[in-house]
Amino acid sequence: MDRDDDEPQIVDLRTVLAHRRGMSWRDRWDGPDRYGALLLLIVLTVMTSVVLRQHQWERLAGVALVCLMLVFALRTSQATRSLQRAALVVAPVVVIASAIATAGDPDASTIHGAIAVTMTAMLLMVLIAIVNRLSRHLTISWDTVLGALCVYLLIGMVFATTYQVAGHAQGRQLFVQQNGFDNVDTIYFSMGTLATVGFGDLTMRSDVTRILAAIEALLGQVYLVTMVAVLVSNLGRRRGRGRGGAAPTGDDAVS
Repeated sequence: MDRDDDEPQIVDLRTVLAHRRGMSWRDRWDGPDRYGALLLLIVLTVMTSVVLRQHQWERLAGVALVCLMLVFALRTSQATRSLQRAALVVAPVVVIASAIATAGDPDASTIHGAIAVTMTAMLLMVLIAIVNRLSRHLTISWDTVLGALCVYLLIGMVFATTYQVAGHAQGRQLFVQQNGFDNVDTIYFSMGTLATVGFGDLTMRSDVTRILAAIEALLGQVYLVTMVAVLVSNLGRRRGRGRGGAAPTGDDAVS
């Protein structure tokens, strides 16, 4: 029976890992399911946003690194070519817009708000691409678990950029304890809320952002105790079979 090209293919990571052993380091970096590298890149992106914050041009470098991370995430998740091309177009536009805002008026709220909206949309696309890729993994491996952890951190980044959008819409009056905010404030608040540690030094000013924070806290808890816990407990197991009850082989084994 002919294969339906519109149906997602199942990925047997045992076949993928066996194929990787004969690959060069360049091919491995450019290959699919490089979620260990993506996880490191996400952590580096978050840390860079903390370190590069003293000057506007340093923050521009942080924006460029975020765009690089998003493009790599789409590529390693084997997103559609049209989506990857769109990211390659949008990413430079975001960097250029950030440079214009930096060179002109660093407090240009309209431009920074538009950038925050764009980054939120790109992060959501990456989340969907990773979840779609992980859903095709026939064998649950460390790549699957690392991909799930990438999703967890990206959820925090999505909420961080969403808070930025809300902050610019509110005239930069986002937190009760201070006037104005920067990317570090929103990332710090978002990651703390996602992990439900809530130090209390920053609290949201408006009702809408308070509800968003509550949703993020619930999502962070549910995600860890369900998705990640289930994947870790089933590490090395096969989640199912290919169509017709047979394990995928050949072209059906790897997308």
